[in-house]
Amino acid sequence: MNLRVYRKHNDWALLFPAMFLLVLGVLAIYSATRLATGDADIYFERHLIYLGMGMGVFGVFFFMPLRLWEDSAYIVFAFSLILLIVVLFFGVQTYGAQRWFAVGPFRFQPSEFAKLALIVVLARYISGKRVDLSRGGPIVLTLGLVLLPTALVLQQPDLGTAGAFPALALPMLIWGGMPRILLFVLVSPMIGLMLIYNLWLWIVFLLVAVVAFRVSRLSNLLLGLFIACQVVLHFGAPRFIATLHPYQQARIQTFFDPGSDPSGSGWQVLQSRIAIGSGELFGKGYLEGSQKALAFLPMQHNDFIFSVIGEELGFFGTVLVVLAFVALVLRALRLAVQCRSAFGSLLLVGVGGLIFYHAAVNMAMTMGLFPVTGLPLPFLSYGGSFLWTMLAAIGLMGNVAAHRYEY
Repeated sequence: MNLRVYRKHNDWALLFPAMFLLVLGVLAIYSATRLATGDADIYFERHLIYLGMGMGVFGVFFFMPLRLWEDSAYIVFAFSLILLIVVLFFGVQTYGAQRWFAVGPFRFQPSEFAKLALIVVLARYISGKRVDLSRGGPIVLTLGLVLLPTALVLQQPDLGTAGAFPALALPMLIWGGMPRILLFVLVSPMIGLMLIYNLWLWIVFLLVAVVAFRVSRLSNLLLGLFIACQVVLHFGAPRFIATLHPYQQARIQTFFDPGSDPSGSGWQVLQSRIAIGSGELFGKGYLEGSQKALAFLPMQHNDFIFSVIGEELGFFGTVLVVLAFVALVLRALRLAVQCRSAFGSLLLVGVGGLIFYHAAVNMAMTMGLFPVTGLPLPFLSYGGSFLWTMLAAIGLMGNVAAHRYEY
């Protein structure tokens, strides 16, 4: 470890947005866990402990040699898969999901570690000199690496976290040079799922797909297989949804119609909208949120922390949060362009994609633009495993940034 490299090339434009979000998160969690009587809940104290431990995690990922990550990528990924398998048998079950290992008073969620492991192994594989993402073999192997943790996390079940794996892989595939038409094919199932209850828009989507296939001069056989898969997905997805847990079905129904059950499954989204809207331009003031104080917002210190910020700091505060995330992701992409190492460049893109996915889905969820998935907001939400993952991600990005001029 050469400290002179860090002093010379440390990227504060990357670290400052993360520091701002961490500080704002501490303030927001204190407000969210402060009851109307003025008593602070134990969650705030735990968050400070998690944050202190997370600083150690940040240091490890910030200073650990990148060559070590590259050399051990497949071992790290295999270990993460083992943890995902073991948690299905020996994990702690909460709210119908078996996602955590309990170690004394602390809980560890192996799916969070698996996100970073997938980023590392994809960066290792795609950066290989003989890997061409326009060929069938590398594409199948890459998709296999993504589907393994996705399938295991779906067994827990955890739909929101499972979606993080293809979401972080997509920008890495783009960066790795996968043809656009193949990327369209990979993204198309997600688009099809969003249109399962809108037949006419789905038909328009199929017509656009046909045009894209024709422009790319792909065979009629591939086009036929694509349309067949879309038909199966469109008409089979509702039957699959019927097999999900009741709370998952309720979340999907609430997304399409939040007012269908305002006192039940739609309560979170409706109260979140009220909280954000009532903040108006500059908010009600720190510690003054009435929706928060009266505990109308479930999980307000975790999944709905953005609603607390919107109520107390208003549109101005939410814009600051959005700008901080935008600055963080754009800076990661800028550093990826500067990075001379293909492995390091892909790491930056993968971590940037991970942060973007969590931030975009969480904020959209609080405004009713996306189904409630239980995904926390990076650096701001209460938690242990997720906070450590985000601090590890920033540490890894800072590590790559400091060595971006090295091969």
